[in-house]
Amino acid sequence: MISCLTVTRETRFRSLQLAVGDFARQTWAERELVIVHDGDAAFDAKLKRLAAAHDAAPIAVHRTGPGQTLGDLRNASIDAARGEIVCQWDDDDRYHPRRLELQFAAMRVENSEFCFLTDQLHLFAAERTMYWDDWNLEGRPLNLVQGTLLGSKAALGRYPPLARGEDTPLILDLLRRNRRVTRLREHGYLYVYVFDGDNAWGHEHHATISAWKRFRGARLLALEPLLRARLAEYQPSLGRFVMPYETGQLVFDASSGEV
Repeated sequence: MISCLTVTRETRFRSLQLAVGDFARQTWAERELVIVHDGDAAFDAKLKRLAAAHDAAPIAVHRTGPGQTLGDLRNASIDAARGEIVCQWDDDDRYHPRRLELQFAAMRVENSEFCFLTDQLHLFAAERTMYWDDWNLEGRPLNLVQGTLLGSKAALGRYPPLARGEDTPLILDLLRRNRRVTRLREHGYLYVYVFDGDNAWGHEHHATISAWKRFRGARLLALEPLLRARLAEYQPSLGRFVMPYETGQLVFDASSGEV
């Protein structure tokens, strides 16, 4: 079983509904979603109603004590997971229906313990712009998208008790321990990293990532047919947005059925 792990709070409920819907539409059957929060009883009840509305997809809600760091909450989600494989499933991002299927398949082909994407789609929600960011431009071993972790629960280790930036120490630790890692390239359409202004990191951080790492024109245009086909498979759609490159932009209007 693959246990998808979500840490959330009340202000994220609207985006969480989309992330939960994306989980429910995954093609991988043997899965569960573990939602962890440190909110009040009313929010806990609200989350359990959301889980009950998706009764065909197993969802468990766990409430912890107040005042936990993000790292603490991530560890609580690992502890609650029933699957041998865990997958980070953030409450403010979007996920293609085949994300679990394809990452797990890549991990099995290479007999690895973990699979990360090396690239991601990066949506700026207010501006309605998107970029395809290539983290393979980073030097090894961090030439991967940290938020796309999927792998062995037993081999994972523990998150440090940090309010943000907790992913990097955990991933460096598993790499120092020589855990086998698959890097899945040019599958960034499986994961949409959404900046909506309420993220842990601000606009400058997100804009700097895409200014440096985004796919350039020739590469982007070569992958355009694949990208349009895969984005059309998101439900609900990602809406209207543009994807700029050096000499122009690609226009997507999934809200009208045109991608």
